[in-house]
Amino acid sequence: MKQEKENEERVPILEYFWYKTERLTDETLYEDQLGWTVAQKVESGGYDDTEEVWEHLIGSTDKYIGFDLGFFYAPNQTFYYIDQFNKEFFIVPIKPDTEGRPLLSRVDLEPQLAPEENYLMDFDHISEVWENFKIDGHDMRYILEHSVLFLST
Repeated sequence: MKQEKENEERVPILEYFWYKTERLTDETLYEDQLGWTVAQKVESGGYDDTEEVWEHLIGSTDKYIGFDLGFFYAPNQTFYYIDQFNKEFFIVPIKPDTEGRPLLSRVDLEPQLAPEENYLMDFDHISEVWENFKIDGHDMRYILEHSVLFLST
């Protein structure tokens, strides 16, 4: 998780997003938690630029498949998943809140059979997602910088 500011200085985006742990006691999603985390930047070799981190962690070659990427795009409060093995990109269904659980605990951020209406695109190479996918006219750089990002193997 990024270096967190004092709660009074932070800009809240959504209450009741995270589930509490010993280390994370605040369930609120804050603006400074969007984009690549410090740990993800370190994993990428220390890049700071959104596209460079994407290229290192998500980009793939003939010999290497990058990480899958799940993300919560805060402006439209939707979870997305990029499945590199199956070359599919889809919206992740959110389970109804019947037990008072935080939002993150009601999604399965993993490869899955999503409802047909949730499929956004198939791709031959992950660069197609970077180059072509948009939400409300915003490209992947903007989308990722305004999302909570979850890497998966």
